[in-house]
Amino acid sequence: MDPAPQTRPNVGRARLLAAVYVLMAATVVAGTFVAGTHAPPLDIVIVFGVLFVAAENTFVLLPSKTSVSPSLMVVLAAITAFDGRGSVLGAAAVGVCGGIVFALLRQRRFRVVAINCAQYLIAGAGAALVYQALRPSALALAIGAAGIVFAVVNAGLILLAIVVDYRRSPGDVWSDMWPALPNYLAFGLLGILVGEFYSSMGALALVLLLTPILVARATFAAVLELHQSREATIKVFLRAIEMKDTYTARHTERVCTYSVYIGEELGFSRARLEQLRQAALMHDIGKLAVPKHLLTKPARLTDEEFSTVQLHAHVCIDILELVDFMKPLVAAAAGHHARFDGGGYGGTGEYPLEAYIVAVADAYDAMTSTRSYRRALPQDVAFAELRANSGTQFQPECVDGLIAGIEKRGEKHGAGHERSVVDFAVPPPVTGVGSAGLGDLLPIAVSERS
Repeated sequence: MDPAPQTRPNVGRARLLAAVYVLMAATVVAGTFVAGTHAPPLDIVIVFGVLFVAAENTFVLLPSKTSVSPSLMVVLAAITAFDGRGSVLGAAAVGVCGGIVFALLRQRRFRVVAINCAQYLIAGAGAALVYQALRPSALALAIGAAGIVFAVVNAGLILLAIVVDYRRSPGDVWSDMWPALPNYLAFGLLGILVGEFYSSMGALALVLLLTPILVARATFAAVLELHQSREATIKVFLRAIEMKDTYTARHTERVCTYSVYIGEELGFSRARLEQLRQAALMHDIGKLAVPKHLLTKPARLTDEEFSTVQLHAHVCIDILELVDFMKPLVAAAAGHHARFDGGGYGGTGEYPLEAYIVAVADAYDAMTSTRSYRRALPQDVAFAELRANSGTQFQPECVDGLIAGIEKRGEKHGAGHERSVVDFAVPPPVTGVGSAGLGDLLPIAVSERS
């Protein structure tokens, strides 16, 4: 589990879960003694226990707060090395070592350590039991079954603990975990082979185990580093927007939040949600090329000024296409002023669902936040305006998704509920240019300056 501290939604429930895991682990150990299991060779327990500690302390943290490490390889190598000599109890003992993560101990997060020790003990003992039962008749089946049992038990117990502890949805956690499973099982097969060699080669076989551990660490770290570098790039652009216009920067963050709400309501996968989040964050990047006095003008824009503002959608395309990983974001980010019925402006000519999502989120925040040309509208007015234009200006499912996502969270936005209001040189009027839903403007009002 994640060694970084997080806010707990329910400490009592998390402690109860830890107690249940420890009780389950104790029951497994007691069961091995009742079954008359012999004591495993101490030297194998020590060798593979130390390797397991090393493997778990080379973890790489994933965005969902699960961690990736070559643990299965070590456990299955140990199970094979025991060669039936107390392998279930031995695998349980080695598994306990997997919970010893130094970062957690330094932070005195002993409950998480207990959960990790317990779940690795249970998974290791289960894998050993299956391997021991099947090996005499079918070695290949025993190897595969042991790996699957360990992976399923380990993943299931981690998933439950993450969901309880970190308020992550099961789908989010699972979508982060499952891509690693094929490699995870491949490393498990390698572990079995190393364990077989250990009986005849001794410590020399451990070289075969250490090498893939180091390779796995480097591979996982490289993937994470790529993710972090992309995030850093996006932050640089956002910082540039903030330096130019504080309102646009805060508006961008809120549009990102609302877009994710819609994506979740529409059942987007974690990967698709991540791409949607990035597109929403970059949707107004083109405003770097718009003069600030137009972005903050308190009066209605002239036709010439509006044409200049419209260019931000085209500049958005130019900027995003310069960065390789941002190219897939172009259609969604630059198309946020496209209408569902075919009108609007900007974009690439292709409008994926993400573009319509950002459009709805953008319009909603434009109405419920105080801008240079008028103060925030009440939330019910914004909802009514979105519903009134659903099927014409806005994609209907996106409108429904935003409203459902906001109401589900019990959030209030708009007049009387703004969390951050920018101070403008000229105080905005209550009604004025862009006051969508109040009947005092042209039909273009909702999206004109959003």
